[in-house]
Amino acid sequence: MMSPVGYTTFTGSAPDGVWGEVTQLFVAAFTAEPYNEDAIDLATIRQWGPEHLGHRGGRLVIATVDRRIVGFALAHGLDADPAWLGILAQLADSSSTASTALARPADAVVVHELAVSEEQRGRGIARGCLAEVLQERTESTTFIGVYERATNAASMYHRWGLSELGRVPMPGDAIALRVLSAPTTELVSRLRSADPASARMTRRTLWLSSWEWDCCGGPLETGQRATFSVWSVDDGQRTWLTEEIGADLTARIDGVEMHHEEDAAPERLTGRLAKLSRVSIPSRRVHTKRPPLPLGALPAARRLVGPPGSGVCIGVAVSDYVTQHETVPGPPVVEETPRIPLTRGIDHPDAQAAAEAAAAAARAAAQAAEAAARAAQTAGPPPPGEVEPRLVGYLVELELDVD
Repeated sequence: MMSPVGYTTFTGSAPDGVWGEVTQLFVAAFTAEPYNEDAIDLATIRQWGPEHLGHRGGRLVIATVDRRIVGFALAHGLDADPAWLGILAQLADSSSTASTALARPADAVVVHELAVSEEQRGRGIARGCLAEVLQERTESTTFIGVYERATNAASMYHRWGLSELGRVPMPGDAIALRVLSAPTTELVSRLRSADPASARMTRRTLWLSSWEWDCCGGPLETGQRATFSVWSVDDGQRTWLTEEIGADLTARIDGVEMHHEEDAAPERLTGRLAKLSRVSIPSRRVHTKRPPLPLGALPAARRLVGPPGSGVCIGVAVSDYVTQHETVPGPPVVEETPRIPLTRGIDHPDAQAAAEAAAAAARAAAQAAEAAARAAQTAGPPPPGEVEPRLVGYLVELELDVD
């Protein structure tokens, strides 16, 4: 039977013997993979650790097993840490959470360090240390950093309810720091309320593009088990997502579902669908002058509106204007939904019904386009449409059993 874990909290200062054991643990934890930091640099925590503990709101929590320190957490007020203020300043333009914290630094707490000895991991000690170091704090927001390559630690923080705000390069190093945050009260509640079974679960938030899922995805319902092909959020995807749905929402995304790639996906994730959300952005239809056709080219005179092979077509006059969506400034709209319906691509009653509806809509659209084209020959461009939400994708929260 394992020995129980005890927790002790120090505020403002701690005995030299405690710092000696904390230093040994700190060096052992972060000279190993995936950190590979320099042992001499790490050992300087013996000097700067007490200084940070002496900052406003400084608190050190140690976890002990058989009177030996096996884990610790060190936290203090954001306003006492120029380095962290500089980190958040780099994210202020893209994150409202970071900019708010910079405006009110006394209302935020930084978890400066969190570590557990290798042989004691998997017992919930990191979770316990974090809960203790944040217990009954008055700051509304908690910040924590983790190296980009420490993917297991980042997944653990996401599971606890922290959201990623962005990534900041470290001075003099190629390593990027993931910056995560959460409302302090909510975070402590999640850390305290989890039972051993839920502690074995990890939740990943995935992005599903509407076009890709509508093309050949299946229906999804909250509570069902599903498997996804998942790719990491690379720089190009992060830029596109940030432009479409904003930095704060993009920071919540752990991976992107894609199943049209030629290469195999880096991950195949299976789990229970915990939450489904539709993500829309405000937009309106606008009409721009159609460019002239090349000399000798003829416009298509007929459009297929029935199923392939049906021969059901309708004549469509070519309009002088092209209709497209224009994004309107405004926050994205996130709406929780119990189900993502199927549209086409799979032999299923949902797909058949959707195909019939789509064919009817296409016929109506073609007739409307024909009428509009005739009108456009004698009139100016149609006025812009009303602003309305346009679906761009889905957020899927997937609970994975990691045991």
